Amino acid sequence: MNKCVETERIALLKFRDAINLNREFNSSWKGEECCKWEGILCDNFTHHVTSLHLLFFGFGGKLDSSICELKHLTYLNLNDNQFEGKIPKCIGSLGNLIELDLGGNYFVGVIPPSLGNLSNLQTLDLGVFNYLTANDLEWLSHLSNLRYLDISFVNLTLAVDWLSSISKIPYLSELYLYGCGLHQVNLESIPLLNTSISLKSLGLKDNELQSSILKSFRNMSQLQDLNLNSNQLSGKLSDNIQQLCTTKNDLRNLDLSNNPFNVMSLPDFSCFPFLETLSLRNTNVVGPFPKSFVHLSSLSSLDLGFNQLNGSQPLFEITKLVSLKTLYLSHNNLSGPFPHTIGQLSDLNELRLSSNKLNGTINETHLSNLSELKHFDVTQNSLSFNLSSNWVPPFKLEKLHASSCTLGPKFPLWLKHQRWLTDINISNCGISDSFPKWFWNLPSSLRYLDVSHNKLNGPLPKSLQSLNVNYEDIWVWDFSFNNLNGLLPPFPKLYALFLSNNMFTGTLSSFCSSSSQRLINLDLSSNMLVGPLPDCWEKFQSLIVLNLAENNFSGKVPKSLGALGQIESLHLNNNNFSGEIPSLILCQKLKLIDVGDNNLQGSLPMWLGHHLHQLIVLRLRANKFQGSIPTSMCNLSLLQILDLSQNNITGGIPECFSHIVALSNLKSPRNIFHYSSITVYEDSEVYEIGSFNDKEILTLKGYSREYETNLGYWTTIDLSCNHLIGEIPEGITKLVALAALNLSWNNLKGFIPSNIGHMESLQSLDLSRNHLSGRMPTSFSNLTFLSHMNLFSTT
Repeated sequence: MNKCVETERIALLKFRDAINLNREFNSSWKGEECCKWEGILCDNFTHHVTSLHLLFFGFGGKLDSSICELKHLTYLNLNDNQFEGKIPKCIGSLGNLIELDLGGNYFVGVIPPSLGNLSNLQTLDLGVFNYLTANDLEWLSHLSNLRYLDISFVNLTLAVDWLSSISKIPYLSELYLYGCGLHQVNLESIPLLNTSISLKSLGLKDNELQSSILKSFRNMSQLQDLNLNSNQLSGKLSDNIQQLCTTKNDLRNLDLSNNPFNVMSLPDFSCFPFLETLSLRNTNVVGPFPKSFVHLSSLSSLDLGFNQLNGSQPLFEITKLVSLKTLYLSHNNLSGPFPHTIGQLSDLNELRLSSNKLNGTINETHLSNLSELKHFDVTQNSLSFNLSSNWVPPFKLEKLHASSCTLGPKFPLWLKHQRWLTDINISNCGISDSFPKWFWNLPSSLRYLDVSHNKLNGPLPKSLQSLNVNYEDIWVWDFSFNNLNGLLPPFPKLYALFLSNNMFTGTLSSFCSSSSQRLINLDLSSNMLVGPLPDCWEKFQSLIVLNLAENNFSGKVPKSLGALGQIESLHLNNNNFSGEIPSLILCQKLKLIDVGDNNLQGSLPMWLGHHLHQLIVLRLRANKFQGSIPTSMCNLSLLQILDLSQNNITGGIPECFSHIVALSNLKSPRNIFHYSSITVYEDSEVYEIGSFNDKEILTLKGYSREYETNLGYWTTIDLSCNHLIGEIPEGITKLVALAALNLSWNNLKGFIPSNIGHMESLQSLDLSRNHLSGRMPTSFSNLTFLSHMNLFSTT
């Protein structure tokens, strides 16, 4: 019987009771034979607990000091859980520990220096997610057997001894100090780096290190992996490379991306004959491409994205690197035709050439030798695919990004053979066709599908919801800006669905039962949908953006919209809704409300100013609202755009408008209405899927137009075409950040405020069709940005 020591069993139960466990795990930690409990290993002879291996269990709570009663522990791995609080100091008493892994948790406070007592320790991981600090690392120098150290994202800004302390660890092989706030050190104070003879992998990404740090790597003859991404390395790239070339080395992987080097061409890398991966993304590299690169015969991954490479020569030379498996050249100025020599890269797995100026055609001869290709990205180029309808590609793509290239006018038939596709972006590709039936029979999980801005026509199949897909992986489908028609089918469980600017008809009567309750962004705008909205929106608690504008919806606005606690943008404009706006007081994250151009009525809601303090855009124009403007609107300190025009509003203009900070303070931050459906972290790259900028129709300078990327920079008040009375309040002249003011077609009287010249940001002013009198204030001459003014019928 493998029965564990009783005192250790009791210690394990204390540990269990102090943390948050899932039921399944909790039930497994019962009984007398704790050596059989999940995650526990014991010595076969002494029955002492020697290993506690509980990574990826999602445990929370604090790490109880009872863990320190397990004196015979050699392995303690709690990685990727949700532990919080401080690391118990007594862990330093577990002298038998060989591995201590507390990474990927939420520990806080200072790392206990008592960990320096763990003289047998070979692996120490405290990195990622933790909120730990260390004012000095002297204790590390006592860990003479340490081979692996990861304290990434530990705050080391005050640990000026970090390099000298680590240099005293004689057998350290792997060191990771990502995002630690490391600054430059005085290298003269470090006479000898003991780690030079043993260190093979060194990660210093996301710090503040300067080029002089490279001197400390000169004698690291065993170094194979060096990551200095996102530091402050500067000067000539060639000089920095020379610092690493002073002695013969075995460097295999080098990442110097995102450093502010001088603008210059690529230097000679021939002193790294065994180099396998090289990343110089965003390092101010320009052409021409050195021919010496051909000698890097082992190079399998090259990243030169976000640089200034130009012409056709760099890509032509790179195709001579026949060992390449991944090639990143996105966001450069490469031009000329797609090279026929690309076929020499027969092992190529990923090819990313997006956002360049490549032109010409891509045909079978370019691609016929790329049998290993999985990821093909030529987005934002002027390339035209000229592939025969019966061509069977030799590759099995997983990701195809070809936005703004030409694939049409027919739907690309060669995709019929790509049965492993997960990501497809063929937006704006000149396709004037309907979806072929085979497309929806592809067995892969289309987690990302963007066919927007084409001329696709016909209905979508009714069977979309029953596609053979993994629902957990489906992210974003975008069908917007096409000519699709018919009824909306049920869709799989998506995070974002974009169907705007098509010709879909029918109602949303089955929406509640057939739509994903995890939707974040839903855009059905600019279609021909009709009928009342279903009253089931409380089911969609993840919704952030809901756009139903420019359809023919009618009836009352559903009360359940008021249950959307995460909603930030609500577009119901240009429909036929009637009745009053339901209470949205629970929607306290709302930044934009547009219910303009409907048949809504009733008083302007008091709760707008009392509860929606994040509101930036409020557009209620062209309805039948009545009564006075509630003074509670003055509480909307972030409000930048207020449009109450074309209603039946009476009373005066509130004096307290001057309290709206976003309109009265030139330094008030402006907001960009940018949304992302999914943020993807892939390898060293972070990118968004289903991202978009919110848009709004503004009437400025007498014209109405749609604003998108610059929407958040506008500041406007439009109260025109109502029945407002009284004088223009002097307080309105305090709105020094206001760009457009329209008070036309009301019954205002009295003088134009004498201090109107204080409104120095005004570009458009319309006070016409009122009963104003008196002279124009002399301060008008201060309105130097004013380009549109209408005072007609103002006497």
